[in-house]
Amino acid sequence: MARREDKLNRVFWPFYILAVIPAILCARAVQPTGWQWAAALAGFFILWPLGLFVLYIAAVFLLSLTVDKSKPVPENHPFFRRVGLSIVGYLCRLGRLRIHGEGWDKMPEGRFLLVSNHISNYDPIVTLWLLRKLDLAFVTKPENLRIPLAGGMIHMMNFLPIDRENPRRALETIHGASDLLTQDVVTMGIYPEGTRSKDGVLLPFHDAVFKIAKRAKVPILVAATEGTNHIHENFPLHHTDVTLTLLEVMDASTVAALSTKDIGAHVRALLEEKLGQHEPLSP
Repeated sequence: MARREDKLNRVFWPFYILAVIPAILCARAVQPTGWQWAAALAGFFILWPLGLFVLYIAAVFLLSLTVDKSKPVPENHPFFRRVGLSIVGYLCRLGRLRIHGEGWDKMPEGRFLLVSNHISNYDPIVTLWLLRKLDLAFVTKPENLRIPLAGGMIHMMNFLPIDRENPRRALETIHGASDLLTQDVVTMGIYPEGTRSKDGVLLPFHDAVFKIAKRAKVPILVAATEGTNHIHENFPLHHTDVTLTLLEVMDASTVAALSTKDIGAHVRALLEEKLGQHEPLSP
């Protein structure tokens, strides 16, 4: 089974590289000696990169304020996606995550609908980072688009809010997600449980979301997320190992032939087997 690991060792390198220039200029101007060199090194390794990082976050926050979230985003915006993914990488590094990918040989060609279990608010963050080359977007709760800084970024990254209390508006989101797939704008991801499971046990599925794949005539990639529910227990003293395992691809013809209820049942069985919540699937 193909594996992939992301240790996130390089996400802060730009801030250290940018810190070299003012450090050299200060050293030439002050010409430190003795303890001053120690202070200069401390400033180089801690203060300058930290200050640059804070300035970067402030700039991204101001940028997010310019986003009009009332307007749909029918295109992929590489600039906003790159900025958004940089924030995702920093969150993973600051959360002290060791991210692992399993089953990478199952990755389908072209666009698809990613379906996974949901056990932590970190799930989409980890998945976005591991699949950052696929232009991934999620169907998400409307509240997430109101989060300062993050809301504007994910809106420009083609995330779509779904109102589960209003069937008509939920169907509009399903159609919007399938259109983004059909037009080759992004790869879509969903959590069919609709919300995170606090104890890790799969919640009931909202099978209607599988209409996204049926309408767009794309495969469904089933994935299992593990370990993200332990981040809050380990942080900040310990690392957390998290894994995204690609379990199976349901090809487009299979998706078209099955009802959304049957698709949900099959996806659930795959996840229950992987997560140890059910008897193994019959051969």
